Amino acid sequence: MDRVDQAEGLVRRGGRVHLAGIGGVGMAGLAWLLKARGLQVDGCDLVPNRLTGWLQRNGIAVATGQDAAHIDGTVDWLIRSTAVPDRHPEVRRANEVGIPVSRRGDVLPALMRDRTCIAVGGTHGKTTTTAMIAQVLGCGYCIGGEIAGMDGVARDDSLMVVEADESDGTIAGYSPDYAVITNIEYDHMEHHASESAFVGCFERFIAKTRRKVFYRGDDPIASRLCGGLPDGEPFAIPDPPFQLPVPGRHNQWNAAAALAACRPWMEEGDVRRALASFRPVRRRFETVFEGGGVRIVSDYAHHPTEIAALIQTALELEPGRLLGIFQPHRYTRTRALAAEFPASFEGLDRLWLLPVYAASEAPLPGGTTADLVRRFDVGWQDRLEACPSMEAAWAGIRQELRAGDLLLVIGAGDIEKVAEWARALEPTCGAPRS
Repeated sequence: MDRVDQAEGLVRRGGRVHLAGIGGVGMAGLAWLLKARGLQVDGCDLVPNRLTGWLQRNGIAVATGQDAAHIDGTVDWLIRSTAVPDRHPEVRRANEVGIPVSRRGDVLPALMRDRTCIAVGGTHGKTTTTAMIAQVLGCGYCIGGEIAGMDGVARDDSLMVVEADESDGTIAGYSPDYAVITNIEYDHMEHHASESAFVGCFERFIAKTRRKVFYRGDDPIASRLCGGLPDGEPFAIPDPPFQLPVPGRHNQWNAAAALAACRPWMEEGDVRRALASFRPVRRRFETVFEGGGVRIVSDYAHHPTEIAALIQTALELEPGRLLGIFQPHRYTRTRALAAEFPASFEGLDRLWLLPVYAASEAPLPGGTTADLVRRFDVGWQDRLEACPSMEAAWAGIRQELRAGDLLLVIGAGDIEKVAEWARALEPTCGAPRS
């Protein structure tokens, strides 16, 4: 029995399920869906956040901290996030007493087996594309991001759209009715030792799709995998392009993917009208401050391709100066893509680099911020500053900001703290100094 089969059996058995790391966006959505299926759900996380508050308001108990005592005699099943290691006390306790332990990425595919499922996979754009499809079709969803005006990050229905996660390879566990491939570019080196291993999980995902695979027509890897399939259908940005409330060519591609996925249910004109009022995902070109001639935008970009797209989008706004603060995410990614990062920041007038967000990894030679700094050429000498901490970087930025500036807060770690500090700025922070 494979892990998804096991998870499906545990869902059917019911009982009490405990989620370790329940405050993560993917885990919170899964918890909500499990409760909707009739299971008794609770969980824990190190610190409370918006999502744990949402879960508690919906009747799901959340404990703070990690403690083997959470796994008592009434727990029938433990689900852990990717961030929860084998040494986690609750995982160790469950293994000791024979309680089944599942990964989050094996449980969501199991929940989709009795639903009509659209699964969105790809290195970039999954969350926005999934959010677009959910809003256009008004269907059930499990989204890896928060959206203003939507009640939480998950909702159950007979038609579901979900993000299929390639980071740990669990995308291969889905057997969706429809698959959407936004693009395929090597990433998540902490799990995939080679590009061929990374691409392999997409191959298995595609092979298990039951009806149709929609894929980006100009993506070389997606085209190689899907081009000869009788049920493969490429998508492209149409003419005229979409009218969207979010800028950037990458969002035109996301909308093209959403249009392809929605066509079995809706006419193109109706899809376009719905996308014109699309509500964006938090931290996807999210303006967190505007005042005194200064605009500050927070974005989840953490791969060179995503960063380059972000900067190009920002340049379209023609700021007086374009500034950036970036927190590299994982030592493995920083080391593997170090040579590609400097070019992705072209267009910035100034860049502050933070220490790497480890995401539970130990430091690796070649993967630190100091290693990354050495990849920038002399043209960056007066534009680049490596900072010892987030607080030090923010202090420097505060002194630097002036009217006409656009500051990008870039990264997938806890750099969101900078965005929260920016929200609290005085409206005149960028006024010219006397």
